[in-house]
Amino acid sequence: MSPGPSARDRNYGGVMTAAALAGAPSPAADLLSVVDLSCEIQLATGSIRPVDNVSFTLGHGKTLGIVGESGAGKSMLARAIMRTIPGNATLTGDVVLNGEKISALPKKEHRRILGAGIGMIFQDPMTSLNPVVPVGRQITEGMRFHKGIKGKEAREIGIDLLRQVGVNDPEKRFDQYPHLLSGGMRQRVTIAAALACDPLVLIADEATTALDVTVQKQILDLLQSIQQDRKMGLIIITHDLGVVAGRTDDIMVMYAGQTVEKAATMVLFDSHRNRYTAALLRSMPMLSQQPHAKLATIAGAPPQLGALPPGCRFAPRCGAAEVACAAAVPDLTEATPSHLYRCIRPVERTADEQAQASLSASGGRQ
Repeated sequence: MSPGPSARDRNYGGVMTAAALAGAPSPAADLLSVVDLSCEIQLATGSIRPVDNVSFTLGHGKTLGIVGESGAGKSMLARAIMRTIPGNATLTGDVVLNGEKISALPKKEHRRILGAGIGMIFQDPMTSLNPVVPVGRQITEGMRFHKGIKGKEAREIGIDLLRQVGVNDPEKRFDQYPHLLSGGMRQRVTIAAALACDPLVLIADEATTALDVTVQKQILDLLQSIQQDRKMGLIIITHDLGVVAGRTDDIMVMYAGQTVEKAATMVLFDSHRNRYTAALLRSMPMLSQQPHAKLATIAGAPPQLGALPPGCRFAPRCGAAEVACAAAVPDLTEATPSHLYRCIRPVERTADEQAQASLSASGGRQ
């Protein structure tokens, strides 16, 4: 019989959970497992499901990219995983972290998971940081709550974290307010805060959207380096497939709250089957394009969650849609056991298209 998990494996921020105290079984191969997770929000006009039966796994030290347009449900999925949902929302499904079903924990115990078990970097550092509190206090807040580390020790750790994420003159920056820092520096501060309690999984929710291209690369390289050093699981949420090309092990594409395709990164670029995935890939700017060439776009807009079309949710925007597409919501189909897609008229790829897709996945883009 295999030994149980170590204290570090199950001790979130210095507080052992009830399952750990009860001698829960050793963690499975997957660091994070999400099974049929749904989030339903009750509105005055009815209910909507921004997250609709989503499942995925994340291995130890692996990176998952979650991709889709605004409104696809990516950020709400992250909030559902962390149970930081609105008061008028309900969750169903399971979230298992390192062998423990954290979705079943009482609220008070679950708070100990946030920051210590799962950390999160938010999209806009200017709004996620408190403008009237020095950045150092915001970085060390998690340490004080989860680990009881205060005073001089917390300051030293906070300054060291700022140094690790590449902030120059960290002793000075520690005492400054967010408005005194550049956008790139503020994003590094949010990364330091997310890392303060040594989380097992780090979620980066559109962490580079508000930054220029040069700083984007610096932040992505930084996250990759930190992940490798700490052996964390990493989830990168983005609307840009180019951000996750070459940086992730797997990609999950979302549309209108559903998973529409899920595969290993190179497989998704080389052999994608879903029409929405194909449309996202066509919209990527490529180095091989002629200068000043018009970029491809996806016609229309994502549907309102309160007024979803019948059948395939992408059908109204899909050039290959037919009558059957509106008959029923397509199920996830196996191209291979690790490659799932949702489409009754899947994409067929030519050899030239696959070669071009491979170039995209390896970083051959602007």
